[in-house]
Amino acid sequence: MGLRSDREDTRAQQEALRTAREEAAEVLAELAAEARALSKAYASRSARVPDGSALAGLVDAARRAEEAVDLAAHDLATARGEDA
Repeated sequence: MGLRSDREDTRAQQEALRTAREEAAEVLAELAAEARALSKAYASRSARVPDGSALAGLVDAARRAEEAVDLAAHDLATARGEDA
């Protein structure tokens, strides 16, 4: 038979969590690349100090992505009845 009547279908929550994790991984990869670029610029001791605003924006994006993953994981646990 189908799903138990006291538990909801969790496919949507599983997909939301998968998507949130993928987006977080992309943001973290961008953050790592920007951090490496800034590190190289500072290490070369160039006269021009790089603008760290891109890094700051990516840090904020990473925080938002982490919150999205946490929320999606919570929604999935709730849908499974694990967090009732």
